[in-house]
Amino acid sequence: MDSPPTAEELQAENEALRRELAAARKEMHKLATERDILRKATKFFAQEMTW
Repeated sequence: MDSPPTAEELQAENEALRRELAAARKEMHKLATERDILRKATKFFAQEMTW
C-alpha cells in the first residue's frame, strides 16, 4: 500500500515542475521568435520573386 507523499516530496516535485515549465516557456519563446523571422523572410522573398 502506497503512503501519501511527504511535504518534502511534494516540494521537490513542485520545484521540478517549475523548472520544467520555465524551460518549456523559454523554448516556446525561442520558437515564436524563429517563426516570426521565417514569416518575415517568406514575405520578403515572395515580394522579390514577383518580376
